[in-house]
Amino acid sequence: MVKSWPDTDEKSAIVSLNESLNNEMQDSELSKQKKPYAEISLDGGEIYTGVLEAPIADDWSPILKSFGLDPDVFMVVDDKVKMSKWQQSKRTESGDRDIVWLYAYKAQFTRRTTPKITENEIENIRKQISKWKPSKYKNKKTKEPETTFVINWADWQLGKSAGGGVDATIERVYESFDKTIQRIKDLRQLGKNITEIAICSLGDPIEACTGHYASQEFSVQATQRQQLLLALDLWTAGIKMIAPLAEKTKFVAVLSNHGEWQRRNGKQFTTDSDSADGFLADTMKRIFANSELITEWVIPHDEMCIQTELSGVPVAFTHGHKITGKEIDWLRGQSIKLLRDYNKEPKLWITAHKHHVKVDDMGMWWRMQCPSLDGGSKWFEDIAGMWSTPGTLTFLVGKHDKNYWSDMEIL
Repeated sequence: MVKSWPDTDEKSAIVSLNESLNNEMQDSELSKQKKPYAEISLDGGEIYTGVLEAPIADDWSPILKSFGLDPDVFMVVDDKVKMSKWQQSKRTESGDRDIVWLYAYKAQFTRRTTPKITENEIENIRKQISKWKPSKYKNKKTKEPETTFVINWADWQLGKSAGGGVDATIERVYESFDKTIQRIKDLRQLGKNITEIAICSLGDPIEACTGHYASQEFSVQATQRQQLLLALDLWTAGIKMIAPLAEKTKFVAVLSNHGEWQRRNGKQFTTDSDSADGFLADTMKRIFANSELITEWVIPHDEMCIQTELSGVPVAFTHGHKITGKEIDWLRGQSIKLLRDYNKEPKLWITAHKHHVKVDDMGMWWRMQCPSLDGGSKWFEDIAGMWSTPGTLTFLVGKHDKNYWSDMEIL
């Protein structure tokens, strides 16, 4: 047989072919000699099948199971699979000899990072949220000065798996809605003149999926899209339930670290305005555009500290992830900036981020740090031996009290 080598040098082509055949023969011999093995680390490893009599199609589950690896937890990385294939003589049942193909595979495998909650489960959760209906309550006449009832939705981190995961977090949110309604009724029974409600998102409504701490991809339970939809559903339900309980309702939002989009190496590389917090607040404003439930929206663009008046009292809000050095020095500097921006220095500072309650009388102003409704942090418990109790911080703001606030309650 005469072979032709078009458009190339015949000698170099033959040498190249011989080298290729030699390499294949060496690979085949190694494949025949090696026993199946798996090198396993925390996040994945390498697996070698040994000699197989049939090729692997698309399903690696039997191979993973043979090494004691759960296919629901681990998966083979498609672009890191090597295959050897060779012929071998085999005696048939009739006594004749036949040629058969044998196969061997070497592949990299890793832990799955897909959400543990299915689309159907997410849809069922959203349907449950949509069943909530708003309540109506008529304000009683009172001689007390007007006040604003402040509700601080802080650090829900929807999608986080700790403390029972998404389902448990949503149950805590539902419970806080019920307790909020009852708290407003109870305060009015005591003669408090609540004419305004401030629903405040103090940041981190979602967990996000990557870049905030080690192993986040492994522990998160929902995609970014699912987390955003859940936040919108819960915010919508909360507003519909709570806003009708006062003559005026103001919605206040801040920017937060878990709301940062477009992160690289743990740092945001677009502007501060590129934020899930801002997107969610803007979306809510559109949802309620034709409704009278929210009478005023306070939504930051790229500002980390914002200020608004509640019953005549200037109140400043920030998530708290930008605080550096001594807190009192940072708050003092930001208060001066707010004085320049709003022509008034705040009387109260509301922060979150640290997931536990803290109230400080700093003389110039009071600072309220909000608890979270997420499931806690194993990392913090391990290093500190402490944990915080989930809850929603509420209080009254107004000129009815010399401190400009009163009746604090964690719901």
